[in-house]
Amino acid sequence: MKKLSIVSLLIVVFSVTAVAANAKPSAPFYLVSMGQPCRLPDGAARPQETTESKVQTTDVAENIVQVNCVGALPPGAVLPRYPIKLTYYETKIPCVTRYGEDTLLSQAYAATVLPNGTSEISCVFHIH
Repeated sequence: MKKLSIVSLLIVVFSVTAVAANAKPSAPFYLVSMGQPCRLPDGAARPQETTESKVQTTDVAENIVQVNCVGALPPGAVLPRYPIKLTYYETKIPCVTRYGEDTLLSQAYAATVLPNGTSEISCVFHIH
């Protein structure tokens, strides 16, 4: 299942514009960067700064990096009654990461928000 998810994300990467290096993200945006709290979607798809989060970065192919974050949404965040899955096509909100000196934006992501307040996102970035 995990391999299928990665392959699906890679297909999305090659089918949409996924990156703008050194670009400043427009608000709102989801944030997945090492060394800082993630900003993940809540049940209304609004970015929320997590109270706890774990980031993992994986080089999945040449010039392609996948950044995953799992976090706890803050008190007061909108929670869904049932798990919801989100992509850029539903939210129109980009995923952003810092990669070296570059700020990378992506439309290639899949997010899940759970009723217990856990939110997770997996973003794929093309590196120039």
